Parts: sequence; C-alpha cells; structure tokens
Amino acid sequence: MIPYQPFAEHLKGIGVLASPSELHAQASAALCANKALPFEHWLKHISDDYCIENASDSNLQHVMSAVFDYAKEQLAKDDYSFELLLPQDDSTLIQRVEILSEWVATFLSGLGTAGLVTAELSADGQEFIQDMDKIARIDHDLEGLEAEELDFYEITEYVRSGVMLLYVEMNRGQSSARYIN
Repeated sequence: MIPYQPFAEHLKGIGVLASPSELHAQASAALCANKALPFEHWLKHISDDYCIENASDSNLQHVMSAVFDYAKEQLAKDDYSFELLLPQDDSTLIQRVEILSEWVATFLSGLGTAGLVTAELSADGQEFIQDMDKIARIDHDLEGLEAEELDFYEITEYVRSGVMLLYVEMNRGQSSARYIN
C-alpha cells in the first residue's frame, strides 16, 4: 500500500497538483478501459490534464510509474486485492468521505475520457456507474458523521469490488487496443 499523506506531500514537492487519490483513480479508470495501456500514454494524458510541465523528469516519471504500476498490479490479480488509494484511518471520517468522493468522480471522468459507452456495459455495470455518480456527489458537510464509519467502509468496499468487476467486464475479449488520446 502506498502511504497516502507522505505521498501527497511528495507530489506537492515535485509540483504535481493532483492528489494521490486522483492519480490512482485516473490510472484505474484508464486500465479498466484498456488493461494493456502503456504507461507512456497514461503519463502523457495525465501531464496534459494536470498541466505537469516536466513530464520527462525522471523523478516525476518514477513517481507516476509507481501509481500506474500499483493500480495495474492490483487490478490484474486474481485474489481481488485491489484497494482504493485513500487516507488511512487516522484522518477524520469527513476527510475520508471527501477524498472517496473525489476518487469516484475522478474515476468516472477517467472512464469518460477513455471513451466509455455505458450502453455497452451489462445491466450490473450500468447500475454500478449510476451508483458511482451518486457516490461522487456525497455531501461532505454532514455533522455527526462519526457514527457512520461502518457505512463508509461498506461504500468503499462496494466501490472497490465494483471497479474490479468493471475491469474484468471491460477487458473481457478485448481484441483491439484502446488508448487515451
């Protein structure tokens, strides 16, 4: 697992405006659309989207490669060990809900950029995308959210398992390589 807070600080230090969760969601979405997507294509897309000036910098490439490879390895495993890159439990629940919402919104945006056509998904896949849209719009300003820790865990597990199922569905029988342009 990539530690969230130290990674977020490192990204700021090298001039990357995206959060760890945004980068992980972007990589996960791109890989759901095409598990064979080359890292270089994803890096170019991310560099353009987040206005990263020195995409050829070896330190930046190393960091971005770590996120991309982390998502790729987890999605490809048969043991369903894919995890969302979110802050650890020492963050407040409100912060974690906000970042989960950001992860989901970024994932959906990444799928859209990759050319997802929801009509091509199974009924379960289409329902999952609709649910993700609702999760992306969760109200983060709820008071008394501490009692909802179990709900947060269940939503996170739903997103995690849904992404894995979407990855399998979208990459099943993929004969032609699709790349983010």
